[in-house]
Amino acid sequence: MEHPEQLLPGFSMHYRGRLNAPKGKSDAEKDDLPEFEPFKGAVPRGPQDYSKNSLSGKATYVIVLLGPKCPISDQTCKWVVEVKMTGDTMTVGITPSADCIVGQYHIFLTVLVNPSGKKRTDLNTDIYVLFNAWCPEDEVFLSDENQRKEYVLNDQGIIFNGETDNVASRPWNFGQYKPGVLDACFYVLNKSGILLDDRKSVILVTRRTSAMVNALDDNGVLVGNWSGVYTMGTSPSAWTGSAEILLQYSNSGTPVSYAQCWVYAGVLNTILRCLGVPCRVVTNYNSSHDSNGNLTIDIFVDEDGTMNRTHTNDSMWNYHCWNEAYMRRPDMTLDSKYWGWQVVDATPQETSNGFYQCGPTSVKAIKEGDLCYPYDARFVFAEVNSDVVFKMVDRNGQWTTVQKNTTYVGKKILTKAVGSNVAESIMNNYKYEEGSPSDVAVMERATSFGCARDRSLHQETDVDIELMAPSVQLGQHFYLTLGIKNKSLEQRTVQLTVTCSVIYYTGVNFSSFKEERKTVSLGPSMTKNLIIEILANEYMDHMVDQGSLKFICVGKVQENNQVLAAGQVVRMEVPILSLKLDGEVRVGHEMSVTVEFTNIFNMVLEHVHLRMEGPGEMGFKKKYYEYIAPGASLTWTESFVPERPGEGTVVGSLDCPKLRQVYGKLEFYSQP
Repeated sequence: MEHPEQLLPGFSMHYRGRLNAPKGKSDAEKDDLPEFEPFKGAVPRGPQDYSKNSLSGKATYVIVLLGPKCPISDQTCKWVVEVKMTGDTMTVGITPSADCIVGQYHIFLTVLVNPSGKKRTDLNTDIYVLFNAWCPEDEVFLSDENQRKEYVLNDQGIIFNGETDNVASRPWNFGQYKPGVLDACFYVLNKSGILLDDRKSVILVTRRTSAMVNALDDNGVLVGNWSGVYTMGTSPSAWTGSAEILLQYSNSGTPVSYAQCWVYAGVLNTILRCLGVPCRVVTNYNSSHDSNGNLTIDIFVDEDGTMNRTHTNDSMWNYHCWNEAYMRRPDMTLDSKYWGWQVVDATPQETSNGFYQCGPTSVKAIKEGDLCYPYDARFVFAEVNSDVVFKMVDRNGQWTTVQKNTTYVGKKILTKAVGSNVAESIMNNYKYEEGSPSDVAVMERATSFGCARDRSLHQETDVDIELMAPSVQLGQHFYLTLGIKNKSLEQRTVQLTVTCSVIYYTGVNFSSFKEERKTVSLGPSMTKNLIIEILANEYMDHMVDQGSLKFICVGKVQENNQVLAAGQVVRMEVPILSLKLDGEVRVGHEMSVTVEFTNIFNMVLEHVHLRMEGPGEMGFKKKYYEYIAPGASLTWTESFVPERPGEGTVVGSLDCPKLRQVYGKLEFYSQP
């Protein structure tokens, strides 16, 4: 868990002996220009007059004449100007260059009056220049109009979570059109310290924002917390979107508590879309966090079949969310082979160049195993390609590989489909079919770039075991099925140990609550199923935020000492929050939305927080209940005013210490 007091304090940098003047890092700095000054020619003012040290050569000061030539060089100005006269009114249209700095520009108008000149400023004419996915010359150009609408303009989204065999989703309001969010996004960019001249590059902008969305290193936007204790802030599962977080951060200047991976991904998605960068949230199921870079998730078990937590340092997240941003990558290769979608991850897992940042790294390069290109390709490659290896530790601390699974990690990779809320599989973008010639070639290529795989051999067994469980409602009992198959033509006797644990969604173990030991006799080619009952009162007291149940079975064949291993993760399903609409929806008129929820559990839900959020300029609503008794229901009605016609979504959440990840959404169409 990261606490705000653990964040690095700010520091002052001295430029003496390094630079004559500090380089500009914020477009928020404004010059107090006089209302009138003598005209001395259309040249940049000296650096002593500019806190940003604005120079035309650095593209922080752009002079646009009503003519074809720039005043300081023989080159034609890349900024295009168009003049239209209507009576006494002159209308000037200015088109920025496709590679200009992204940020807020302050406009100054110079009028020549003989024999002197006048320069006026009007703060209302200040403009923001963004990346432009519609412009073919821009680094983020995306040719498909439907994709541009989805990945740049859409302010509503779906983020997938759950387990590989039980995919779930939650609505998320990206909220890039809410009042103040654009300013908040540029506040983040200004605070990041990125040089203004570097804002021409979407590569550098996305990399720096991936660092700024987490609070480690730089007092960025969000403080991570995976402990389940959120009394000093907001539970990660309570947020309904990014806008509330970004506005709180820009208003206070201090990190917002708390976040987990999908919150980081949702906020980064908002910032990049707000800056004009095509971006989407991606969920990788069975996502590995390989601690030693060997493309292996090592699970150690003792000889009695229980997990050895001293040696097991790697973790495998049930799911992990990151982002993909669309861009050209001229820094990687001369051709366009690895342009397109790039992984960018704001969740702080490992440092990169001294900061908790990740990417951008080419999805296509990950698929081909070309891990020499920037940035963080080896780490991302391991997240989707690691092997799961069971290793048995003897009493002397020596280990032996007993089983290896090469298909478990990166089992599914999903994102929201264009134009709908269904899941789109993009796994083929990341990897070839397991075991195919292309897959083998990719693994060999990755090894040549330093991803040394575990080469230990494991003994083939003539008995297979498999764990199976149904979808389970939180608070219900269920049955775990253990299948044992004797593939040999001889008698086999298998001693089995099943360990039942509660884990966080990150794969980290919280508590073991049950252990079952069985001995099974199997005739030649025989298959048996063992049924293990899991009672609600056995696991409920051990449940944690987004907790899942993890079952590991280790077996030993008496006749030949062969060791067997299998695992299964079971997600606990929670109720859905019901949102209902009352009456017709029209722009400028109040609409009523009602939340309904019934406590179906035999426990009291205490300290219950409810949230609702609408799109666009529709606001945030909150309500608090001290408790909800077993079997009791609540009804909460709030009003919203749609500000624009068309489709919209109201997102709701319910959160309390004993029940997390309860969501609901209401889709509506607003009439003009």
